[in-house]
Amino acid sequence: MKLLDRYNRVNLLSTILMIVVTGFIYYFTISYILTGQVDKDLLVEENEIFDYVKLNHRLPQVFKSDDLHIQFTPIGTNDTVDRKFLNTRFFDAREREEETGRTLFTSVTVGGRHYKVEITESTVETEDLIRLIFIITLGVIFCLLVVLLLINRVLMRKLWDPFNQTLTQIKRFNLADQNGIHPVESKIDEFHDLNTEVTAMSQRVLHDYQSLKTFTENASHELMTPLAVIMSKLDILMQVPDMTDYQGGLMSEVYDTVGRLKKLNRSMLLLSRIENRLMPTQEEIEIALFIRKKTVEFQELTAEKGLKLTEALDPVKITINRDLLNILLNNLLGNAILHNRPEGMIIIDLNPNRLSISNTGADSPLNADTIFQRFYKSPASEGTGLGLTLVSQICENYGYGLNYIFQDGLHTFTIRFSA
Repeated sequence: MKLLDRYNRVNLLSTILMIVVTGFIYYFTISYILTGQVDKDLLVEENEIFDYVKLNHRLPQVFKSDDLHIQFTPIGTNDTVDRKFLNTRFFDAREREEETGRTLFTSVTVGGRHYKVEITESTVETEDLIRLIFIITLGVIFCLLVVLLLINRVLMRKLWDPFNQTLTQIKRFNLADQNGIHPVESKIDEFHDLNTEVTAMSQRVLHDYQSLKTFTENASHELMTPLAVIMSKLDILMQVPDMTDYQGGLMSEVYDTVGRLKKLNRSMLLLSRIENRLMPTQEEIEIALFIRKKTVEFQELTAEKGLKLTEALDPVKITINRDLLNILLNNLLGNAILHNRPEGMIIIDLNPNRLSISNTGADSPLNADTIFQRFYKSPASEGTGLGLTLVSQICENYGYGLNYIFQDGLHTFTIRFSA
C-alpha cells in the first residue's frame, strides 16, 4: 500500500469518526437549546394564567390553537401536581393526526378549588428546524470533507513529487550506463537532505565501479602479453628433444593451465566489453539460419556422444550484434553437449517470442540462483565459469528474459525476446 493511500485512509476514517461524534453532540446541543426556548415560552404562558386568575379570580377560557393547547382539570383538595416539563403527544384537529409537543404540568387554585393545568406547545416546527439545521450542517461538513480530501491529495502529491522523482532515478540507476542520480530541487528539508545523500552515494558508487572496471581492464590487457610469451616459450620447450616423459607431462600440465588462464583472461575482457556496451554494431539476423549453421559446426561433437538433435525453428528475425549472438549460442549449445549424457537428446525450440534449448543430463536440477553468477561451474567442468554469465549479460543488454527450469528430466534454458 502506498504511503499516500495509507495516510488518506487513516485520515478519512478518523475524520468520519470525529464528524459522527461531533454530529451527535451538535444535534443534542441544538435540541437542548431549542427545547429550553420552548420551556421558556411555556413558563410565560403559566405566568399569564397566574396573573389572570389573580386579577379576575376565575380561570381563563380553555385555549386551543394549532401550536398551543391549555387545559384545566379539577382535582381534589388533597391531590398534588408536581410542576414539571414533559415531551408529550397531542391530537391536531386540523392535520387530523397526532403531533409531538412539550407540556408544562402545574396547578392553580381558584375560589378554593384546585385545578391541574396542562400547557402544551407544539414542537413540530422545532423538530423540523433541528432536522433542517442538522441536514444543512451535514451537507456543509460533507462538502468540506470532499474539498479537504481533494486539496490534501493534490497537495500531498505535490509535496512528495521530489521524493518520487528521486525514487524513479534510483530504480533506473545502472552502473553500466554511467549515469548518476541527479539532485531534485525541494524546499522541504528532509527531501533536500535525502536527495543530497543519494546523489553523493551514487557518485561514490560510480567512482568505485569505474576504478574497479579500469583496474580489471588494465590487468586483463597487461596479462595478455606475458601469457602470450609464456605460451610461446612453452611451445619451444616442448620441442626440446632430450625432454623426459616426466618433464613432458609437467610441461603439458603447465601448458594446459596457462591455456585456461588465457581463455579466462579473454572471457573477462569480453565480459567487460559487453557490460560497457562496447559492441555497438547491430544487424537484423535470421536467427533460425544462424542456429542451423551452429548445429552444423557442433555436428562432430554431437555425433561423438551419439546425441539426438531435434529442432523446431520458426523464421524469426532479431536485431543483435552478430558476435554476441555467436557467443550466446556457442555457450548454450556447448553446455547442452558438454553436460549431456551419451545417447542423450537436445531440443531447440524457436518462435517469435522465445528461444529454448533443452538437454538431458544430470538427474537433479542446477541451482537456478547461482548458475548465472561469475565463476560458477560444476565440479567436473574445466571451463572458466563465465559462459552463462556472458549469456546473462548479453540478454540483459538487449532486454531479454533468461531463465532455467528442470522438468521431465530436461534442463531447459529459455530466452524470452520480450522480457
